Amino acid sequence: MSRYVPLMELWALLVALSTGVAVIVRLHAGYTRPYLEVTTGVVTEHTFVHGDEHNEGGYVPTLEFTIATGRLVRAKAKGKPLSEPVEQGTEVSVLYRRDRPDSWCRLGTLADYEQEADPGIWQTCLGVALVSGLFLGLVALMGLLPG
Repeated sequence: MSRYVPLMELWALLVALSTGVAVIVRLHAGYTRPYLEVTTGVVTEHTFVHGDEHNEGGYVPTLEFTIATGRLVRAKAKGKPLSEPVEQGTEVSVLYRRDRPDSWCRLGTLADYEQEADPGIWQTCLGVALVSGLFLGLVALMGLLPG
């Protein structure tokens, strides 16, 4: 019977690690779909940012758009810098958070953003499946113990 305990400990460690990875990936992806809105905006300017060993440099556009309440917002786009600058005055699709449009907006549509959030969803499903397996394994182990 003692040979089952290390197996259960390894299973618990695997569950903890996968759940931790799921949380980190989910937070990194910024899973905020219920708070997202799409509108049309205009590129007012762009700033060049230098890259480093982890990512390439590029151009970050400054967007001007009107949110659902009618307020005009001007903010720098989040996300990966663009390799080529977008021409000033170009009309683009803007994705923004309803609760903080000044600090979180990006070029694109909701479909573009969903692709970034998908790994977090799959990691969460894996974590839930592993936790369920841990629970069922504990129930089976309790059945093996003498009462």
